[in-house]
Order: sequence, then structure tokens, then C-alpha cells
Amino acid sequence: MVVLAAVSGITAIVLIGADGSACVSNPTMYPDTANVYVSGMPRELLVEDLPAPGREMALGDRLELRRTSESRHDVSVLGADDLEPSTDLRPMDGRRLVSVSVQERSLGEVAIIPQVGNYTWLCDADGTWYQHDRAMTGMLTGNSRSAFSGRVVNRVVFQIRADARPARVRTAATGEPSSMIADWELH
Repeated sequence: MVVLAAVSGITAIVLIGADGSACVSNPTMYPDTANVYVSGMPRELLVEDLPAPGREMALGDRLELRRTSESRHDVSVLGADDLEPSTDLRPMDGRRLVSVSVQERSLGEVAIIPQVGNYTWLCDADGTWYQHDRAMTGMLTGNSRSAFSGRVVNRVVFQIRADARPARVRTAATGEPSSMIADWELH
């Protein structure tokens, strides 16, 4: 974004980098052909499918998700990286692959099944949200959803516009109140 300012006859050009604030102020949803209804008919994603903004978090900060005293865990986003295409993982034309690392840790006495990767969205600096690509995420992680105690890091795959710059990741725990939604800034 370029801002042109004129003060007392002096003209200044200020370059302002997109910081992802459009993710909250003016969100849009990028349709993804990987998401279909059960019947197999294509489903256009709508902004309404995206949970409301959550708590602001820095990369690596942990959000505790508490179900019961025995079944507690936390989640954190560790970062986002471009993912090199392979034979199995190929983006559609005009898109590129981005992998977001999401860590879940069991804090209770009961083993849990990682779930937050299924409820993760990525926003680019222009305010466009992307839902994860379920098929490519499964290919990358091997579709492992077994119970665990301790910690597990899953990589969630997104197909974003080729020129887009990731700015924010939102996670939501299914069935949890809005306090269990968080937004991690990608700096």
C-alpha cells in the first residue's frame, strides 16, 4: 500500500506493508474445491463459515482447551512455511502450498485425539481467508488421528493465491466456547 502525503509544500511517499488487519476489518473467503457437501456437490465457502475473531496470540503462545480436569490440552501455532510441491502434493493453477505447524499438548490424565487442525484457517495480508485443504493435509500427515499423551505437531496444508502473503492463523476447538478461538499473527 502506498500513501502520498503533502504537508507545507513537502510531498512524502510512505510505503506501508500490509499487516493482515484486513483479516478482521474486511474478511473475504477464497473458495476451495476440496470442500464438498456429502453428496459430492461443490460447496462455496462463505465468510460466515469462519468463526469470529479469537484471542490475539503470538507464535508459540499456548491456548489451553479444557474439557474436564482429566481431559485438558493446549494448542499453539508454531509458524507457516511454503511447502514444495511433490508428486502427490500439487497446487491448483495460480496457487501455492503453505504448511502451518499446529502443536497440541495433552495436559491431563486422559489421552486426547488431535483435532484443531480440522478447525484451522489461514488469512493473507489482503484479508482473504483460506480453509485448509483436507486431502493434502491427510496426505502430508498420513491421516493419523490416534490418541496421544504428551505433544504432537501437525502440519496443516493450505492452497493460497500464488502472490499472497500469510498474515494470520485462526484455530477453533470444536464444541468449545468462543474463548477457545485464537488468532496467531504470522510475523
